[in-house]
Amino acid sequence: MARAPRYQVIYDDLVSRIRSGALAPSARLPSETDLARQYGVSRMTVRQALDLLDSERFVVRRQGSGTFVSGHGDRGRRLNRLRSFAEEIEGTGGEPSTRLIHCETTTAPAGVTEVLGGTADDTVNRLTRVRLVDGSPAALQDAWIPYSVAPSLCREPLLDGSLYRTLATRFGVELRHADQSMTATLLTAEQADLLETEPGGAALVVRRTTYGSRGEVVEFTTSWTLPGFPFLLRIDAE
Repeated sequence: MARAPRYQVIYDDLVSRIRSGALAPSARLPSETDLARQYGVSRMTVRQALDLLDSERFVVRRQGSGTFVSGHGDRGRRLNRLRSFAEEIEGTGGEPSTRLIHCETTTAPAGVTEVLGGTADDTVNRLTRVRLVDGSPAALQDAWIPYSVAPSLCREPLLDGSLYRTLATRFGVELRHADQSMTATLLTAEQADLLETEPGGAALVVRRTTYGSRGEVVEFTTSWTLPGFPFLLRIDAE
């Protein structure tokens, strides 16, 4: 697998320090020059890492004062990059967890088969989970993964509860990009029961098709997210 670019390594290290509390909210980061010296890279590389931290609101830049760790006050899911649910939530300071409903090897319905690019008789893995934030249900996710991509997916627990981490580590899947759509919907009685809310309540239904490095579909997921956990996206001007 290709090595991560240097700015990504710096970003990951700083995020880890922020999440662990080593860099507390409102703490001032070292200057670009100091960070470049610390990591043994150019200031341009440091600036790329800081741009990414800024875009995901891990830090706040103050003209003439420096770069400071943000307070992570927003409750929601960051969509700036292709990441797992847990990584989206951790970026806003919440504590993610998962309740597994079922994982089974089965035959997909016609609509799912079409998205996965298979045939009617293809075997797939179906993974249904309730995703929680700070112990409260936030989203219901129904994922379909081609059996050829992850043959033993349902035989062992997910690594750290993460589908993406399991696909990458156990099955060597390299995620490349995803297509995603979002629309409003009303929860059915079954969905509401799993999310511990009232039937007919509003939710955001998200459909994501995720592709691997060869352009193959490795996952098709539909999720129903409650209004209390909005999707957060920073949009920069051109």
